[in-house]
Formats: sequence, structure tokens, C-alpha cells
Amino acid sequence: MAVTQTRLRHKGGIPPYGLLLLPAVGFMLLVYAYPFVSSVITSFVSPSGGLSLVNFQKTIDLYLKDIVFTLLVTTSNTVMILVAAIMFAVYLRMSDTAVSRLLSHIYKLGIFIPFVVVAQMMRSFLAPHGMLNVALAQLGLINIDRPLQLFNYAGLTFGFMWKLVPFAVLIVHGGFQMIDNSYLEAARSTGARLFHVVTRILVPMNKSSILVATVLVYAQIVSTFTLPYMLIGGKIPTTITVDIAHRVNYFRDFGVANALGVVSYVFVLVTAVYYLKNSMKQHQGKKVKEVVHA
Repeated sequence: MAVTQTRLRHKGGIPPYGLLLLPAVGFMLLVYAYPFVSSVITSFVSPSGGLSLVNFQKTIDLYLKDIVFTLLVTTSNTVMILVAAIMFAVYLRMSDTAVSRLLSHIYKLGIFIPFVVVAQMMRSFLAPHGMLNVALAQLGLINIDRPLQLFNYAGLTFGFMWKLVPFAVLIVHGGFQMIDNSYLEAARSTGARLFHVVTRILVPMNKSSILVATVLVYAQIVSTFTLPYMLIGGKIPTTITVDIAHRVNYFRDFGVANALGVVSYVFVLVTAVYYLKNSMKQHQGKKVKEVVHA
């Protein structure tokens, strides 16, 4: 009776734990929500102060190639990173050797290295006379006078994979670890090959973790500035994060910069909506199963 009265007393008002959440919610609104809303609104404000699409028109005229390049880099790298991460996670899950145990500890080191450090490493490693080209020249595979030019899409892809594959492996492998060994043993006892074990057991039963890794990797690639800036710099095409910095630092053109930011929001929004829809379907599926079992 006392519990019921307490619930009725707080019905329609702020729950007791609401005050504890106010500092965290306030911080999120101030640091994330306010800049987001402000940038979206500013992108529709013309230099004269009125509402207009002039910033978006200028963005399309000047940076259409960069927008397409950013979308290409993001989608292709996300796919390659996820494929590599799944393959590596499968190896760690299915193998129990000294090498696999050693790799399970070593691969995590890259997660803690910030992008700015990775960018500097890649700039030294992929330079025309950097470590990679010198090593290939020593092996007789290239002429050092005509080294590989990797300050472009290829170098950007190498840098993203070096940095983000370990991050994706950590998430995907964690999901694989939750799958009971009895499923794998049953598949093996029926003569299933490794390919079928992966495609019909491991991956389908780990869709949620793979989806989380996909969304997080995609968002990190879209928002990364240091790696494209230090590898590609002022070349065309480049990513829109570099263009945003260029418009602000050299032209103080916040309208076009915010319009480019809105484009990046749209890129991320697509994956966010897909993730939310998928999560809702899984949640509804669990509820249906609970009702059926009840």
C-alpha cells in the first residue's frame, strides 16, 4: 500500500532520480545538442542574414567532388574494415594456439593510439622516401626514384584500416565469445566446413555486435579530420572535414562550413536510423518470444 501511494505521489512529476540526471543531461545538451542545432540553423542563414539555401548551393558548386569522395572513402573503408575484422575475430574465436593468444593481446594496442599520432606515423611510413617505399626498393619491387605515391585514397585506406580494424575486432570478437561452443560443435559433428560455420552460425548469431561495429566505424571515418588532413592536405579531392577547417580558418565562412557539417550529419543519420530500426525489430522480436513462451 505504501509503495502504491509513493508511485501515485510521483505520478506526473519529476521522479526522485531525475535530479541526479540533470547534470549529465545538461552537459549533453550544452556540449552536443546546442552546437548541433546551432550549426544546422546557421547553415540556412545567408551572409545578408536571411533564410536561404545559398550556403548549400555554394557547397555543391565548390565541394561536390569532395562530398562524393568522402562518401566513397567512408562506405568502402567501412566495408573493408568490417570484413577484415570479422575474419580476424573468427580466427581468434576458432583458434586456441599460442599465436592466437598473443595476437588477442597485441591487436588491442592500436585502439589506444589517437588519430593524430596515427596520422603522423602514416605520413612517415607512406612517404615517397618513407619506410615502406625504402623497404620495397630494397627488395627490388620498386624503383626508389619512382616510389609509390600513397598520399591519396590508398594511403587513407591503409591508415583507417590500421587504426579501426582493432576497434571493430574488439566489438565483433566480444559477440563471438558469447556464442556457446555447443553450436559450433554441433555444426562440426555434421560435417560443416569453416565457411558454413561462419556464415550460418557465427555471423547470424552476432548481428547486433556487427551492426554496432559498423555504425561506430562509419561515424569515426566521417568525423576524422587529422588523418585526411595530414595525408591528403590541400589536394583535390579530399574529405569534407578538411574542407570545413579550410572554410573556417581561411575564409571565416561559417555558413558553408556548417552546410558541409549538415552533409556529414546526413551521412551519419542514415546509419543511425538503420541501427535504430534494427534494434527496434530485435526488441519487438524478443517481446514476441517472451509472450509465446509465457
